[in-house]
Amino acid sequence: MLLPLALMLSLGAMPPGAVCVGERLVLVPFDSVALPRPEGRHTEEAVRRAVARTPGICLEPRKETVERLVALGGKQRACADDACRAEELKAYGTKWLLHGRVLGLGGQRTVALTLVGADGHEARSTFSVPTLEAGAEEAAAKAFGSLWQGRGPQREAAEKTLRPLPMVLLGTGAAALVAGVGFGMAARATEKRLSEGNGGCEGEGETFRRCFADGLRRGERQSLAANGLLGAGALLGAGGTLLLVWELP
Repeated sequence: MLLPLALMLSLGAMPPGAVCVGERLVLVPFDSVALPRPEGRHTEEAVRRAVARTPGICLEPRKETVERLVALGGKQRACADDACRAEELKAYGTKWLLHGRVLGLGGQRTVALTLVGADGHEARSTFSVPTLEAGAEEAAAKAFGSLWQGRGPQREAAEKTLRPLPMVLLGTGAAALVAGVGFGMAARATEKRLSEGNGGCEGEGETFRRCFADGLRRGERQSLAANGLLGAGALLGAGGTLLLVWELP
């Protein structure tokens, strides 16, 4: 019984795609203009290899993309607005879609890439394919890297890092305001006690004067603390509010 189990594990009993970790991206087969189809396909494969080795991306195999494209009618949609492109993404079942076109003009190959996000927004980049085929993949990696920078998991991680900060500032500001109000009330009570009576002091002469002076100093400290905490609370609250508004989508 152990031998068949070992064979199943060695052959990869897990379903295809289960080990793929990252943002799902579909690279639609490239269009070729003024270039033989085999050369256009060769350039597309270089771009595919570059995209596949980009950290944080799970690239759909070309065979699955072609099958999906055939199921959709065999033609790519010509979208002119974000809403149309967002619907196209839903049709492909992905959050990211990469279109490409290979131009063979003037004896050179130029690739135009268009990355479409879930909201339908586009980002574009172009690069020239080097004469040496070995450099095509590196040129593609650089061009796609400029499109992918600040997107996907990197952007989500940055948002998760930044978003708690406004809430921390708002919470700290609120706590400072509450403490400031408390000290202000205590200062007011001390002032009232000293102005209307003996301030809780007993005795006569030097003993009474010392007790009364201590009460005055305590009231001054409470007043200073109240003013400082209220000012700090207001500043922290304003800063937290500005950051929160800045980070809103």
